[in-house]
Amino acid sequence: MPDLPDELIRTNAILDEYVSIHDAIFKFSWHKALPIPGFFKATDFGVHFRELDRLASQLAAIASALKAESGALEGSHQYMAALLEAVQALREICGRFYEKSQGDLSKYPMAEYNANLKTYEGLMNKCQELGAALNQRLRGESAQPAG
Repeated sequence: MPDLPDELIRTNAILDEYVSIHDAIFKFSWHKALPIPGFFKATDFGVHFRELDRLASQLAAIASALKAESGALEGSHQYMAALLEAVQALREICGRFYEKSQGDLSKYPMAEYNANLKTYEGLMNKCQELGAALNQRLRGESAQPAG
């Protein structure tokens, strides 16, 4: 495999953190299935919001560095932009749920959540497609003989 730019290596670490947050939010939870007060730990959307905000800032900085670098791997800019959009969309959802958890139950109506979730899922799918294409390019480059 070719030497990867540091930006792509750092992006992969951010991707791991983002996927962990996504899984923590959307995985099956007995808390959601059996909402018994005090029995299960609630999702802390405030913590997830802050973590996603940090990841979005890091991705934006990496994207800027990657744009400045000549000869960046084809597709890396598009992938980076898609990942940043997905992180920002999930951050928005977490922020809205955090606001709602602070007492104002009308802060995030179900219709708005469903629209945001649909948008987020579309961004996530786009990110996965671009990531798969980028991985394909990386594999293709590593399969080429050195000249």
